[in-house]
Amino acid sequence: MKKKEHPQGKEKSRPSSEGDAFLQEAEAHFAAWLEDPAPALSMIRSLSSEEQERVFLSLIKTKGEDIYPFFEALIGQEEKTDLALTNTLSRWISPEAGILLHRLAAKNSSKAVSKNIRKAIFRLKSQGLEVAEIGDPSPRIFRPPQPVPSEGFLSSLDLTGNRMIWLLRPQPPQGALAFQALVSDLQGMIDFQGFETSRKKFHEYLEAFRKEAPWEIVEAAPDYCLGLLIEAAEISQAQAQTPPGDFLKWRALMGTPPPTPLKPLIYLHLKEEEWKTRSDLLDRSGFLFQIPSFRNWFLEKEETKKYVTLLKEAAESRLVLTPYQKEARVMEIYLQAIDEVFDLKRRILYRRRMEEMSYVLWKTGNETDAQISLVAALSMESGGGVLSAHPFLLELVKRSLTAQLEEEAQQNKQKESDFLIKP
Repeated sequence: MKKKEHPQGKEKSRPSSEGDAFLQEAEAHFAAWLEDPAPALSMIRSLSSEEQERVFLSLIKTKGEDIYPFFEALIGQEEKTDLALTNTLSRWISPEAGILLHRLAAKNSSKAVSKNIRKAIFRLKSQGLEVAEIGDPSPRIFRPPQPVPSEGFLSSLDLTGNRMIWLLRPQPPQGALAFQALVSDLQGMIDFQGFETSRKKFHEYLEAFRKEAPWEIVEAAPDYCLGLLIEAAEISQAQAQTPPGDFLKWRALMGTPPPTPLKPLIYLHLKEEEWKTRSDLLDRSGFLFQIPSFRNWFLEKEETKKYVTLLKEAAESRLVLTPYQKEARVMEIYLQAIDEVFDLKRRILYRRRMEEMSYVLWKTGNETDAQISLVAALSMESGGGVLSAHPFLLELVKRSLTAQLEEEAQQNKQKESDFLIKP
């Protein structure tokens, strides 16, 4: 008899394969169960009362407060599960346990369960937890932790319209997916990376990047950042180029982008109607090149080559011109450059660039510069002409041509010094 009793006792203490299987499924599908608990409920019903308590306690240890909505879905399903749940909640020293016991009392009609609930409340109170007795006014409403929000960040634009974009999406039950891209308003998506990380590691990485980067980096609406990524990918595809990296693989995990065309974020802070007639600020737009955000903005050398030649010819002309005539001739060349380089398509491009820069300036606390940048953007398509050049474009052309002339002068000076005979 003793030999027969010994293996029976050993078998009784061994965890059931059903309970272990349930915990493995919970680890893999917990996030899905929060949305639809039906598959979990079916598995729980097949467990014994002892096994239900065991898996419930294990879930509390691994999930903590995140288990609340799952337990809430279980209460009132069947008496066996309610009894196991009350026994488990009596050992969970947490305000959520008391709230769940009151929720169960409101749904339950079983005397056995009601008795268990009162015992569980007594046990929790003996452990120092404040729990209202059944029949007392309803306890405070427990609100499960809200899902961690997505985050978005973007940089200012450089002189060629390039910028960095970051998007962080939570990945339940923990962790996050991070997406990083270098995009261009002309070339589309230049580089892309997607990777799994934690929110803490992502912010550490972004802070390190910010210290080394030549651009300002500001927070932006996640959906807008996603819209910029999609916009860049479409530019690439329109040029018969596949977006780089694993963009297409990660695309489904990025979420749903906002409707197009995108409305620049600056319009959340500054209303277009209030600023498009501010000619006083438009006149100051040429001074934007004195701030770091615009200091490196120049036209490409190929774009300036023709007008640099014209300026040199004007300077070397044998015609005797008064200072006024010389100044007028130089201005004619500037206006010609503006007229030929900045056609309507280019002005639309620069309007968007200035709108985007206005938002970056606004987020970095440079509100006046942000207003000037927006006014310059709103005047981009209408400003200009023979008699009235757009102040921002005029300054861009002047500084670009001047820089090119100075560079050529420096190169010529270097060549001359190379020919000198050194003692």
